[in-house]
Formats: sequence, structure tokens, C-alpha cells
Amino acid sequence: TVEKSGHGKVHQGPTLPHFTSDITKVTSKGLGLKKAHLNRVNNFTISAGMAGQNILYVGVYGPKSPCEEVSIKHTGNNNYNVSYIVKEKGDYLIIVKWGDDHVGGSPFKIEA
Repeated sequence: TVEKSGHGKVHQGPTLPHFTSDITKVTSKGLGLKKAHLNRVNNFTISAGMAGQNILYVGVYGPKSPCEEVSIKHTGNNNYNVSYIVKEKGDYLIIVKWGDDHVGGSPFKIEA
């Protein structure tokens, strides 16, 4: 559903809640942020337990298109395990955002 507001702005769908968080308290680590292995599950973790509430966004973009499979599992207390599989050789970008802000190091450039 698309609605037009009185100020000429287009509003589509529900409004997201306003989150309060501190991006400087979000950390990422793991081999999957350094190199990707072809046709194997690659992993990394995101720790945001002390960062406040927000939404985690992760994207993996390859030489020709986005990665076919990216999985994010919330393990509790704003900690996440991220896994992905790449099927083509080349350079990839991993984009990790906590709300509107990139976590430290993002976008990560890796090679497969």
C-alpha cells in the first residue's frame, strides 16, 4: 500500500520504530570477514549486546550479483551468527549495518 502524505512525501507500509543504539559498541569477527571459500559455509559473528536496540542488516555482493544464500541467526542478547555461501571466484563486498550505520570495517572486501 502506498499513501501520499499532506507534505508531498510518499509513505509506504508501516513506520519503523525509533531505535536508540551506539554503533561504536557493535563488533564483528570471524574468518568469513577475511576470505570466502567457494561452495562452503563461511561464518562470522556480530556482537551488539552493549549497543542498544536496532536492526541488523547484512548483504554479500559478488562479482556479478548478490550472494544467493545469507543466513543470520540471533543467538540472544543482540549477538548474531552470520553464514553465507559463495559459488563464484572473485571479489565480494560484505555490508554489515546496525540500523542506518555501518559496523566498524564495513563494507568488508574479501576474495573467494
